[in-house]
Amino acid sequence: MLTQTALMSSQPTNNWRQPVDPHAIIVENLDDIIAAINGRQAMADLRLWSPPDAASSHGVLWFLSLQQATRERFRGAAPEIVFDCGDRADFAHAALREGIRAICFRGSAGMLAKLRAIASDVGAVIETQHPALADLLPGLHGSASPGN
Repeated sequence: MLTQTALMSSQPTNNWRQPVDPHAIIVENLDDIIAAINGRQAMADLRLWSPPDAASSHGVLWFLSLQQATRERFRGAAPEIVFDCGDRADFAHAALREGIRAICFRGSAGMLAKLRAIASDVGAVIETQHPALADLLPGLHGSASPGN
């Protein structure tokens, strides 16, 4: 059930430190997603992110449930949510196998290369820095799209 606060707010209700980039928003539940979208004219520039290291703290199945709820709520116009796997290649691999098409992985270069090959096969994108962490460590932001 959506709270009245989520329906009226334009800011997520979670306590995560939000990135400086206004187009990158950390979300943890459907209320956060609704709040992030609320009042936006276009979602094309919006990029939603799970909390840092969400794979370890929340799990792949939590994220799949959040994605499904988002798709049901925003039929045909569901925003992309990047699932942060931290440095855990096992969670990143599981996420790709479960059909998650946007992940963030900050592990070793060797594991990143293997994950890129898998991502390329399934049409997924791998980011290499969470925007909330990039704000703390400028110059470390990057992405690894299929074929790059």
